[in-house]
Amino acid sequence: MKHLTRDELRALLTVAKAHSERDHLMILTGFWHGLRCSEIVKMRGTQIQDGHMTVQRHKGSLKTTQPLVSNADPLLDEKTAMEQRAEYVGDGLMFPISRSQFWRVIRKHAAEAGIAAHKRRPHVLKHTCGMMSIKAGIASTGAYLCVDDDAASKAVATAAVAFL
Repeated sequence: MKHLTRDELRALLTVAKAHSERDHLMILTGFWHGLRCSEIVKMRGTQIQDGHMTVQRHKGSLKTTQPLVSNADPLLDEKTAMEQRAEYVGDGLMFPISRSQFWRVIRKHAAEAGIAAHKRRPHVLKHTCGMMSIKAGIASTGAYLCVDDDAASKAVATAAVAFL
């Protein structure tokens, strides 16, 4: 399982933010919520409500509702930008690009950030979210694996403090 280190994630987010707020937000949201590429590009503004994001997971996973992440570090703060974008797009797509275009976005920014070629793919964001939880400790990982969305979100937030 390939994942980004803390420094690689920050470098990727920094490069993306310098190029495009949209790219930064797609990558950040993919990381914070462990989303698949197709889940990101199919997201609609109506999925963002009351500080939460609801996503119908693919590949047999359950529908989930998770709080948007607020962080004092603007590089890691998704909440304000997601809510503003959702209000702007309404029922439209949050990120109106194709899966293949998202792949190109990741490859481009990851290359500029100096990330190894084998990690330049969208799915690395999902793996990074999971590995962050594991590195924070087995107790938080156990909570992350629970079906309850609130427990999983709290575990990820706790793991993020240790990881980031």
